[in-house]
Amino acid sequence: MKIFLYPFAGLYWLVTYIRNKFFDWGLLHSKSYKKPIITVGNLSVGGTGKSPFVIYLIGLLKDTHLIGVLSRGYGRKSKGFHFANYTTSYEDIGDEPMQFFLRFKNKIIVGVDEKRAHGIDNLIKDFNPDLFILDDAFQHRYVKAGLNILLTDYSRPYYEDHILPVGRLREGRYGAKRAQIVVVTKCPENLDEENKKTIERKLKLQPYQSLFFSTIIYEKQVISSTLTLPIDDLLSYQILLVTGIAKYQDILEFAEKKFSSVTHLQFKDHHNFSEADIVEIEKAYQKLDGKAVILTTEKDFMRLKHFQQLQDILFYLPINIKLDRPEEFKKLLTKFAG
Repeated sequence: MKIFLYPFAGLYWLVTYIRNKFFDWGLLHSKSYKKPIITVGNLSVGGTGKSPFVIYLIGLLKDTHLIGVLSRGYGRKSKGFHFANYTTSYEDIGDEPMQFFLRFKNKIIVGVDEKRAHGIDNLIKDFNPDLFILDDAFQHRYVKAGLNILLTDYSRPYYEDHILPVGRLREGRYGAKRAQIVVVTKCPENLDEENKKTIERKLKLQPYQSLFFSTIIYEKQVISSTLTLPIDDLLSYQILLVTGIAKYQDILEFAEKKFSSVTHLQFKDHHNFSEADIVEIEKAYQKLDGKAVILTTEKDFMRLKHFQQLQDILFYLPINIKLDRPEEFKKLLTKFAG
């Protein structure tokens, strides 16, 4: 059936191409700032691991800079500019910004705004951060960033994908040229140099672009609203895995290797859980024999933790990333940040 979608994909490509050219030619204006601005994004519609990568960047810079992290706040029930504080919920700012705030608390400033320039202006006025990290803003060209970091999934790199609606690309592959750093995410731990070279050739990078490869690292502990436990304490437990993310396959594969029994309930990405969903989760949990817990992702935990029925049985598994050349990456990053 894809053959019938190609005319629409061609039209979508043309619209995004013209839009980008208007920015290149100055017909559409990009606002510049004296502050260093880093964007993290992708060409595809989600699932490349932006949140863990933003967390990785924050970890590298938080001790030397006051960081303003700005997101659109996808899935929130509010509009306009908001910033995170101890009374904020995911409904106010979205699950990913809430995740950033709870990870680092008073170490960073987290804001959301559909209009990124407006959000930056407000964060400068109220907090005056040293630099900004814009989450999922590779296509948001109304702000001129000094460093663009483009992520692409190892299992579906952008050079093998197609533009919407035939594939998952938000814009043509030509857009990758705006990035100064390209990161292939979710790589296998044993990815060898020959495969890296093959991927590098297919990416057709420009001389000014640096390439890195990252791997997901699962923490050795699980966390609830009140407890932190070593993950090995749950090896004999029945696991109900609940996910509402774009690509659940990685955590499902990890859980099935780690635990003897895993039951999976899948919801759509950024799903706003209702009372009916909680009833469904409780029923699935009650069907498990013996000792059992509910395991979810850190992002999903932001949308589930306020349900009292799950307080004592809901845990999330934190993840981080590992880069193949971390010192080289840190050197590039700190040079830009100043």
